[in-house]
Amino acid sequence: MAIAAVVNRREFLKTGAAGGVALVVGFRLSPAAFADQAEDQEKKPPNPFDAWVRITPDNRVTLILSKSEMGQGIMTALPMILAEELCVDWKQVKVQQAPTNPKIYDLGTGGTAAREMLVAAAAKQWEVSPDTCKAQGGQVVHGNPKRYLSYGELVEAAAKLPIPNLNTVPLKNSDDFTLVGHDTRRFEVRDKATGSAKFGIDSRVPGMLFAVVARCPVFGGKVTSFDATKAKAVAGVRDVIQFETSGRGASTTGGGAVLADNSWAAIQGRNALEVKWEEGPAAKESTAELQKQFLANAAKPGRVLRNEGDADSALGSSPKKVEAVYELPFAPHACMEPMNCTVLRRPNGRKPSLPKHPNCLRKK
Repeated sequence: MAIAAVVNRREFLKTGAAGGVALVVGFRLSPAAFADQAEDQEKKPPNPFDAWVRITPDNRVTLILSKSEMGQGIMTALPMILAEELCVDWKQVKVQQAPTNPKIYDLGTGGTAAREMLVAAAAKQWEVSPDTCKAQGGQVVHGNPKRYLSYGELVEAAAKLPIPNLNTVPLKNSDDFTLVGHDTRRFEVRDKATGSAKFGIDSRVPGMLFAVVARCPVFGGKVTSFDATKAKAVAGVRDVIQFETSGRGASTTGGGAVLADNSWAAIQGRNALEVKWEEGPAAKESTAELQKQFLANAAKPGRVLRNEGDADSALGSSPKKVEAVYELPFAPHACMEPMNCTVLRRPNGRKPSLPKHPNCLRKK
């Protein structure tokens, strides 16, 4: 399996059209991932279309994926599932990182739908029942008489067929799995080990400035005084911007950003900032205080998700009861690397084109 260059959705669709006919199936990876967007549906419906499968006449299979690789193995596991359901060689699949546009599509399993469309196209050409055909090794095979057609040969005909219902399309039997559940080397391991992998923080554009942000070390804190005089005197610092933040998810109510010619100057400028913070009530939090809150919450009635039998009666009539309390410390879900982004602004408002890096892994 290989990793292709980063491509946006428009370029992906244009590339598919320019290369002739391509079979393109869009699908959604996780319906639950969009549940929290329900409240915004009236303004902008959630986008359930976060991945695409593209098969071209030259037998290339590409997974266009908007999910970012952040150590969880998504850019290895998802192509494995695609190759498994599509019945193609693991080495035949490529992955392209892509952002998405907010459109409404059906959710489901794209690899399976593509397989069913290819099988249907072959059966139609042979004038046989699809039940007598099967996908195998990047081909559709029919046993009597023995014949086969490659996916590339079927793409044009399959692309004209309606996409199956992605909610009900039949999945491959787990007993037949040859990739999923088997040891597979992650594609990005070599690049990470050798240092050749390109991350979000590696992005460079002409005239680029580097910014480092100063925030209150306590959640909910805010700025009480801000003096950027010494920070602006640091060699390489271009500007210092004080800002306020608010809204859902904001950890502080303000801070400052130091813009400089390089990251070192930006860091030194931030260190030179003279900022005083009002840390707020969260500054008094402690492990003991949080434990009290957890115990108080645990004593409250919980929400019942599933109720079978009569647990209260069984516990009340039991001659012997065993009780135990289990506690785990906080385990922050925080990345080890600096969270970062690259922003390219243009005065005419046109959408910028950032550099495209092979093996580009966007950081949080």
